[in-house]
Amino acid sequence: MIMGIDIRKKLSSKWPAIGWTLMIFLLLTVRTGSFERVPLFGVPHLDKIVHIILFGTLVFLWWAYINGMQKDVSTNRVLLMIFLAATVFGIGMEFYQEHFTSRQFELEDIYADTAGAAISSFLCSYLKNKPLWK
Repeated sequence: MIMGIDIRKKLSSKWPAIGWTLMIFLLLTVRTGSFERVPLFGVPHLDKIVHIILFGTLVFLWWAYINGMQKDVSTNRVLLMIFLAATVFGIGMEFYQEHFTSRQFELEDIYADTAGAAISSFLCSYLKNKPLWK
């Protein structure tokens, strides 16, 4: 518990996962102009790092929700389904950007989205039997 808030209970709600999914949709559809071409804080490819973090967190939040909802589910099967859904979402967002926004399709973004989802899936699988919060 942190300051009277049970983090485990909050993360096992569907709202953090839904909110994060919507936030990714909004972030990947807003017009950024020339901002994308300028390395922020001198970090090259920072946008790819952001994609890894966004999709890694997406997998973790959906896993926390489903894992908290049903204790008897096969964690590896659930993680595979969440990983696949996150990857398809990332691919779909690139096509959406290409056709419905001023942003362009970038294969490297798909790689970063998939990498973030994969890293998070492996971490969740590794941590599935370890208490994250005491």
